[in-house]
Amino acid sequence: MKRSFTLIEILIVIIILGILGTISSMIITKIYENYYYTKEYNKLSFETDLVLNKIAAKLKNRIKNSVIADECNISNNGCQVGNITKFNILSAIPETEIKNYKVIEWLGEDLYAKRGIWDNSLKSLVGYSGFVDLKKTIKISNIEYNITTPFSNFNYVKSIESNWTKQWGINGDIFDKNLSVLIFSGPTDRGDFLDVNSSYGWWKNKFPNNKATRVFKILSYNTVSNDTTLHIKAIDIPANAVNSPSVYEKYYIVNSAYAIVPECKDSTCNEYNLTLKFNYYPWNGEDYNSSETNSSLLATNVTQFKFRETNGVIRILICISSPKIIIKGEPLTVCKEKVVF
Repeated sequence: MKRSFTLIEILIVIIILGILGTISSMIITKIYENYYYTKEYNKLSFETDLVLNKIAAKLKNRIKNSVIADECNISNNGCQVGNITKFNILSAIPETEIKNYKVIEWLGEDLYAKRGIWDNSLKSLVGYSGFVDLKKTIKISNIEYNITTPFSNFNYVKSIESNWTKQWGINGDIFDKNLSVLIFSGPTDRGDFLDVNSSYGWWKNKFPNNKATRVFKILSYNTVSNDTTLHIKAIDIPANAVNSPSVYEKYYIVNSAYAIVPECKDSTCNEYNLTLKFNYYPWNGEDYNSSETNSSLLATNVTQFKFRETNGVIRILICISSPKIIIKGEPLTVCKEKVVF
């Protein structure tokens, strides 16, 4: 007759099975936690890369001398409402002070109008070449010129730009309202520049002495064949000014200013949103908080947004956190940096 299990043996088996079950459960839980952590980390990493690439794509078409940084208080929404204390050219800010500047702004060249359109035979028709025939330049005054730009058709420029502004609810003639303006390259191809207060009209709605002396209004144009003659006049500068702007062989058509602004989610401001502001015109007395300015959300749960410029190269650092994963009391955070030439 076969002997049955004793109570002690049964208890030992149950205990062993319980221990094995607990260990198995812990292993499965750990595997799932690692999977979830890796999944969230990869998601954050991809999101950070995506945001940096979006910013870099916009900054790539910047007028380099137009890039400024604004000092403002994030915690009381000072940056969000445009309550800045001061601003400066990004390249001129000392490394010891750059941490105080929270907003970056710049003027962007209109590349869509430059590329032009395709006709019915799929032939590319250039909008503007970006070059001036200096021999044909006629000086009307110290601030007013007739210039000829070869291989350019400003009928295409106006059509492309008008369609763009209408899509964003901005109406009116783009040249009459100074929605598209001309800026010369200057001697270094960084944008003609006098100083931070007198070149492009930054924050002249808050600082009345600021001017846009290096921005030209397009009064009229005449396109014949592949050449266009532009009648241009500098904004915010008298004809007898000492520091009157010059004509250079290269120019940009600028149709917007851009800003990247941190916006707090709560009173602690440990995390904030990053918002891209566009379709505002500093030379017209507007800033990124103007009523008609458009905005696009770039990122949420941002813990750090830093930038600086060295030798013409802009470095951007962004840190984004995930509230879903807490490690040692802190949310999982991914930081990445990108360089824009």
